[in-house]
Amino acid sequence: MVDDSIILKTNEKKYLEFTIKDYEGDLLDLTTFSATIQIQKYGDTTLSVNTACSITTPIDGLCRYLYDGSLTVGMYKAEVEVSNESIRYITPTFDINVIAGIP
Repeated sequence: MVDDSIILKTNEKKYLEFTIKDYEGDLLDLTTFSATIQIQKYGDTTLSVNTACSITTPIDGLCRYLYDGSLTVGMYKAEVEVSNESIRYITPTFDINVIAGIP
């Protein structure tokens, strides 16, 4: 799961780390999974980000995404999707608030 809201700056690079749990709250073993993060600005109809996450510790359900500072200021909704040949799981939607970074 993820926090309800993440705050990022426009000019920073930062890893966003996620612990993926199943519907019962148990860690999801990601050994055979791939993970993707999707980020969309509120009010837009297209995704701003749709890219792979690195699975860092599969047995503990851990994956991460390197935010590269490319999102513009605003509020975004996001989710992480993990899937393999037989299962597709999408996390609950969470918010990302992008604020202006220091020039």
